[in-house]
Amino acid sequence: MQKKHIFSLLTIFCIYIQSHAQLCEGSLGDPIVEIDFGSGSNRGSALGSAITAFTYRASGELDEGEYTIVNSSSGLKANAWHVTNDHTGNSNGYMMVINSAVIANEGVFYTKTVSGLCPNTTYEFSAWLINLLNPNAGLTDQYSPNVTFRISDTSGNILGFYSTGDINQTSSPKWLQYGFFFTSGADAEVVISILNSAPSAHPGNDIALDDISFRPCGPTIINSIDNDAATALSICQNESVNYTFQADVSSGYTNPQYQWQLSDDNGDTWLDITGETAPNYLFSDTNTPGTFLYRLTVANDSSINSAFCRIASDNFEVEIITTPEALTGEAEQLFCTTQNPTIANIEVSVTAIWYDAQIAGNILPEETSLNDGVNYYAAKETINGCESDDRIAVLVNIVSPTLAINNISVVVCDNLNDDEEVIDFTIYEALLTNCSDCNFNFFTSQSGAENYYEDQHITEPTSYNWSIETPTIYARIDSANHCYQIAEITVSLQATPIIDIQDFIGMCEDDNEITVDAGNGFNTYLWSTGETTQTINIPTSNIGSYSITVTKDYATYTCSTTKNFEVVLSNEAIIQNIEIEDWTDTNNSITVNLSHLSLGDYEFSLDDTNYQDDNVFTRLPIGEYTIYVRDKNGCGTITENVYILNAPKYFTPNGDGFHDTWSIKYSETEETLDIKIYDRYGKLLKTLDKNTSWDGSYNGRNMPTSDYWFVVTRADGKNYTGHFTLKR
Repeated sequence: MQKKHIFSLLTIFCIYIQSHAQLCEGSLGDPIVEIDFGSGSNRGSALGSAITAFTYRASGELDEGEYTIVNSSSGLKANAWHVTNDHTGNSNGYMMVINSAVIANEGVFYTKTVSGLCPNTTYEFSAWLINLLNPNAGLTDQYSPNVTFRISDTSGNILGFYSTGDINQTSSPKWLQYGFFFTSGADAEVVISILNSAPSAHPGNDIALDDISFRPCGPTIINSIDNDAATALSICQNESVNYTFQADVSSGYTNPQYQWQLSDDNGDTWLDITGETAPNYLFSDTNTPGTFLYRLTVANDSSINSAFCRIASDNFEVEIITTPEALTGEAEQLFCTTQNPTIANIEVSVTAIWYDAQIAGNILPEETSLNDGVNYYAAKETINGCESDDRIAVLVNIVSPTLAINNISVVVCDNLNDDEEVIDFTIYEALLTNCSDCNFNFFTSQSGAENYYEDQHITEPTSYNWSIETPTIYARIDSANHCYQIAEITVSLQATPIIDIQDFIGMCEDDNEITVDAGNGFNTYLWSTGETTQTINIPTSNIGSYSITVTKDYATYTCSTTKNFEVVLSNEAIIQNIEIEDWTDTNNSITVNLSHLSLGDYEFSLDDTNYQDDNVFTRLPIGEYTIYVRDKNGCGTITENVYILNAPKYFTPNGDGFHDTWSIKYSETEETLDIKIYDRYGKLLKTLDKNTSWDGSYNGRNMPTSDYWFVVTRADGKNYTGHFTLKR
């Protein structure tokens, strides 16, 4: 009764998965048949009439009813088909490409007899298909492929079949796997028939076939190791372990039999492990390094003896890591108390695990402090935590510093008096300690020197741009006995003497000589003339470049300054001409042009108070102006009066004493000014000179209220025109 019940369950299981056309939901065995059509760089050979009734095409595009064996669909149907390789993506892998057509024998385009199956065994049949028609080319299936897979015994009895239904177009190449289950009969051979139920179409019904396979299918096998779902181990060589590989097989076989297998070539080949025929496998052999795969195969009854009948569990993966060779290092190593040395400071060839004994003992963390005269033992460690069998011993000797060091204070002259100075700290090394073979490094902090922090390390100590923000610099002095000591250099700045002499000194051309004064309060003076007095006299005949160096003595050091200057001739300015742009309300300008005989450095003003270097004055209203030109070297100031002219906008000749006549303001300043007044029709009414004005009449008759026009002609021939209003 129990056997019938289990058999019934298996029968129901197979019918269920066939009727729903699903791939195996249990565990599979190795493929016993794999048809992938081979591979190559050119087209493959014809399959033969026993396999397909379609016509083989060795080159060019495929017509209706033709097929070929290729590694790419490119060039088989212009752009009407997707360009694709076989379903694995292998650029040289072959596939069968078919331009389907209605032919005899039900439209079967592939048939093949397969041998070697186990009788009365459930198998998964699967194959990969693709609809080749490319909708991006504007083509639509008239009929989509509808493929039927059929498995028969050699007598013609159908053991199982499956229809894909319409395989629709896709916007990009898309391979699909189809499959179903069947149970083999008493024979070890079956016949595969693959046919296309869709009729011929233009375009449409074009497919490719690849990777046909048969695999035993059976109950589900679930892996675990010591009841843990993880199924991969990483173990050190010769490590003592005992792991139980567990494979839980669901119901489905009436009399399941087991066989454990081993692969040392990543699953390409499998070997039965003698005597291991139970559901569980005890793993303990770690002698041989490498990567090994284990699995459980299962079959019903004596079928376990045939590889074509077995299903297999997923793989258990075991990596056995080669025992590292012993590491190397100096057997005796010297450290200094200033290092505060720890295990991490001991130098060996690679990463190590440290112990307090040659054999067994305790693992010592890297932060463990070292003790003088003590041996420490190291085993080589791999990234997986495996260690060498042998340990090397390192004897630690710890010494104390012996150098006499000095903290020093230095004063540096601040050449620019800006609280910064470029300092060469290496010149102070001899003051810090008497050591010819020591290594000096300079840092901006105590902790930076102790820990050798790169961001606080002064990388160019011979020209370090020091500022008062870091008054103390720390020198790390490393000696040959592995000791380092820290000495301090405290820096303070002293102001550098300031010489109050301009870059250029003007000597008036009427003077015989000029006295240049470097200022008092300095300890020494040295002029470029060789004189050592506070002042020197320079005659007119010796104008040119000079320099003065002064020193200021402090308690233990001296600061000096050198000033370069030039003595130049200067004089009172000579105005060559003055350019006036006027006849606007407020945007007039005056430009003062000096003669080339003007030797000095000059500044300009309109009020003798506010001076400017620019010789142009702009945005000026009409009026009288006095121009001042002053020599910056003190050789005198000259003045000249100028006028900015413009015409009044209106006048009111009504006898009230206000605006009774019309004339050009300041016209009296121009001797040859000529002014003509016209009415609106161009009739000349009055001619004026610099001293006359118009009262608004013509031939003794008052002119009416209106606009009148004028033309002004200046001495340089320039004309100015405009109009004004007469109001009564």
